[in-house]
Amino acid sequence: MKRRSPLHRPVPAPVGSRRCAALATAVAVGLASNAARGQETIALDEVVVEGPRPAAPVLPALSGAAGTIGLIGPTPGFRGDRAVSSTKTDTPQRDVPQIVTVAPREVVTDLAATRVERVLAYTPGIVQQNNFGGLSPLGYAVRGVATAEIYKNGFPLARGFPPQQDTQNVERIEVLKGPGGGLFGRSDPGGLVNIITKQPTRERFVEMGGQWGSFEQVRGTIDSGGALNEDGTLLYRFNLAAGRQNSFRDFVDGDRLLVAPVVSWQVTPDTKVTVETEFLRNRAVFDRGVIAINKQLGFLPISRFLGEPGQSIEQSSDTMQVRVDHRFNADWQMRLATYFNTGAFVGEAVEVRGLAADNRTALRDRNFRNYRWDVAIGQAELVGRFDTAGIGHTLLLGFERESTDARYQQVRSRFRQTPYSLDIYAPVYGRPLPPYAFQTNGFEQLTNTALYAQDQIALSPEWKALVGVRFDFFEQAFRERTTGIQTDQTYFAASPRAGLVYQPLPELSLYANVGRSFRPNTGPDAFAVAASGPFAPETGLGYEVGTKLDLFGGALALTGAAFRVERQNVLTPDPVNTGFSLAAGAVRSQGFEFTAAGQLSPEVKILAGYVFADAVVTKDNVLPVGAPLINVPRHSGSLLAVHEAQEGFWNGFGIGGGVRAVGERAGDAAGTGFRLPGYIAVDALAYYRWENFRFGLNVENVFDATTYESSLSALRVYPGAPRRFTGTLSVRF
Repeated sequence: MKRRSPLHRPVPAPVGSRRCAALATAVAVGLASNAARGQETIALDEVVVEGPRPAAPVLPALSGAAGTIGLIGPTPGFRGDRAVSSTKTDTPQRDVPQIVTVAPREVVTDLAATRVERVLAYTPGIVQQNNFGGLSPLGYAVRGVATAEIYKNGFPLARGFPPQQDTQNVERIEVLKGPGGGLFGRSDPGGLVNIITKQPTRERFVEMGGQWGSFEQVRGTIDSGGALNEDGTLLYRFNLAAGRQNSFRDFVDGDRLLVAPVVSWQVTPDTKVTVETEFLRNRAVFDRGVIAINKQLGFLPISRFLGEPGQSIEQSSDTMQVRVDHRFNADWQMRLATYFNTGAFVGEAVEVRGLAADNRTALRDRNFRNYRWDVAIGQAELVGRFDTAGIGHTLLLGFERESTDARYQQVRSRFRQTPYSLDIYAPVYGRPLPPYAFQTNGFEQLTNTALYAQDQIALSPEWKALVGVRFDFFEQAFRERTTGIQTDQTYFAASPRAGLVYQPLPELSLYANVGRSFRPNTGPDAFAVAASGPFAPETGLGYEVGTKLDLFGGALALTGAAFRVERQNVLTPDPVNTGFSLAAGAVRSQGFEFTAAGQLSPEVKILAGYVFADAVVTKDNVLPVGAPLINVPRHSGSLLAVHEAQEGFWNGFGIGGGVRAVGERAGDAAGTGFRLPGYIAVDALAYYRWENFRFGLNVENVFDATTYESSLSALRVYPGAPRRFTGTLSVRF
């Protein structure tokens, strides 16, 4: 089985293809001879063509017209020259005044990644934030601004406390840089992540995989697809992943099961219905990491667990998407889509809340969480292409309605009265647990109604513009059932965006854009600490200028951008009422970034980038102006490069590696001076493709560097993994 190469690069043909070429040459010669000799007939011997059948591409829904609505299919290599997250239409990236960094499926495979967060580690501009004890995918900062906005096929995952996302059914990961409120509504001005899932195929196939690695990792996968009827109008895709993973952290382990079936029905040549489901079960230990002593790390081994062994969290997430795509004609199309999700986060954990004066006794409390949520979202979108006075337009009109109900119950002990202490240097586990003393029991209802419009304007072959706006009417009600206190708020937000692209050459784009965003403060913390009513939503403004350049016939894409992001109404401590907060803070992040993605040659593919982000506080009740934002380095970058032989004895053999570099950064949000050290981690990989088999070996953190990926405070620091090995095997029938 051989990797398909981008259209712009020549690759050696497989055996079957070479025989086809020989046959075509023979036919051409015969035709030429016929022309020369008149009506003389030449009888050719029967030629049997052998070799693997090429995979049928998965096309966007109802493709064929510019501005197509739908999902983009498989992309070979490390470059995605088209993305849907910036415009919600299938538009070449060079025509869009915004950067979208794409990690296609090949990146996931080469990294042997089982979680989306592993792929994001090689996505320029993203750094990890608080990951909620290792159980949440919602803790990242894009361009220096923290965000919880992660989407799947354009629908938000940031509702409740979903599990970390599995990569088994992921086709590609798109990271939109800059404000996305003009299309997605509630979001952050730095950017967002949109996961695109695998879709049904006409080709019948079954691919089975296994993965084994350090810390007793074992995982099995199945990916299959094909037609369910003779005329190919009913297609399916089925993905399954099941595995168990221990950790370099003491007493930390987990189990996972993913089942993701998809069915599509081409009702008519112009109408397609897709039903996509995903069932995810995850059991994991709630792990808050290690402690920095006197603001210094390294006193505790990175394996030291400060909770209680035997406790774990059960997570579940069941989702269904139903999409109807209809094409009225070559220029006008419609998409109707619904999204349903129900999930739960239930379990017990012991967590560190303080450190005694002796700097060795951790003060802990006991927690039981029972979080549950139900989400229903409907979208209707119409896209059309038309001209006015010689100016081309691609118009998108959309409507969205969301209803979310969430229940947050947490029962806790009082760590000051019953500290449930632990000697962090010589821990003794298993003492009787302290009694529960108080609880929070909140019920939150959210509804959001939105209208949005966008026009992609082709002013001339060199000039293109984009204008759009989204209007959101947001309603929120939160009731604390323990006390009976209820708070409500309504909010109307307009999120405009505008951009301009100039293309002096077909391969070169210069662009500028500006956009606004808003994000309500939701969840239990937004109300539990409020002194008087709900907090005002955060608002953001982002703008940038940049350039995009395609090299080697489009095989390699280079981008560069200078950006500035401002954010207001950030939660900050109330100086009058201790333990409460005010939506009175403001932050700013500015800097520049460079990325490269694609092929340096037919054999070498790369994904690389560097980001400089100066992210600081500009207004706060406690912190001084200019204080750095937590977990945001001024310098960060990554490089992933793979060389795969295209012919000869080594044909199908690939070898490569990656480097992840993160600079020093603030370790807490309180301005104490605690800093996380910078680090450089090196990864290596090798694989071999033979017929329908693929064998792979990955080594993460080759030089066993000690890394600290992020922190919530000096009491909660998340160390990175030491050296680890992962072996993979897959076979496709």
